[in-house]
Amino acid sequence: MNLQDIPTIATAEELIDRALNRASKVEESVKNADYRARLVAVRKINSVSDNIANHLQTYVKAFPSFDNIHPFDRAIIDLTVGVDKLRKALGGTDWARKQVLEIGTKYVPKARARKSADNTMKIMSEAYAKMTNAVRQVDKNLNFLISARSIFRRLPNVDTEKPLAVFAGAPNVGKSSLIAAVSSGKPEVKSYPFTTKGVSLGHIKVKYDIIQVMDTPGLLDRPDSERNDMEKQGIAALDHLEPVIVFLTDLSGTSGYSIEIQKALHDELENRYSGYNWIDVYSKSDLESESSLGYKNPISASVMDSMGIKELESRLVRICK
Repeated sequence: MNLQDIPTIATAEELIDRALNRASKVEESVKNADYRARLVAVRKINSVSDNIANHLQTYVKAFPSFDNIHPFDRAIIDLTVGVDKLRKALGGTDWARKQVLEIGTKYVPKARARKSADNTMKIMSEAYAKMTNAVRQVDKNLNFLISARSIFRRLPNVDTEKPLAVFAGAPNVGKSSLIAAVSSGKPEVKSYPFTTKGVSLGHIKVKYDIIQVMDTPGLLDRPDSERNDMEKQGIAALDHLEPVIVFLTDLSGTSGYSIEIQKALHDELENRYSGYNWIDVYSKSDLESESSLGYKNPISASVMDSMGIKELESRLVRICK
């Protein structure tokens, strides 16, 4: 199951209310009141136990196994919610599942053994209290899973079997605008740095296939240990997905980052990912440029007048094919 497909997760109180409401509908038509109470109590305890445990098990199994997950997904999980925190929340949730089943198994024989209806109902109430208390003990774990699910649903669903191009560069060099021009991606576009808060995905349709196009947060030329979590998401995509790198350099002087800074970042990434296919793009080419860097076969592109857009698409298709 993909991170984006995790089903809705209930809070502790929602889970309890749902289970108790379902159990309240259990009835038996036996005339003897004491015998009827025993039958009803057994069924209700089993109903509450099974309903809660089944939902908790569904939540735990909905999250991918850390042993089988793709390295990119694992890296993104760690950067967005924390792998260790997610493990702890899933472990707590599974603990509650086991507790509820154990309580149900323990109290069913007790309910069967009671002679009077009153005593049987007391046993049932005691079982209810213990099971619901176990669920309430993991309320924070469930709330963490709810929050994680919300974050994961906004992450791009990268198909590792299909071609991928990652747009990289310093902040505010025009990556999001260019992504929107060449693909189905609709990243937020603003004229200030770090608009892109995380990786996002668009697609270029090529006959019967697609090329995935990823927008990444702006990078600064500094060691990974000094990069923020937004930058690290982009680095994770480059490290683990082995994409075509489309590097944007803004020569117009409007990005807020000097050509020297952008060149240093370019050289760092080119050396680090020397085995990758690479496309250099001079962005914002409708504006007057300060200079040219002499990169190999660069594409001068401008979203404002569509300069270089078709050339970039064609080169991407050629490389990915």
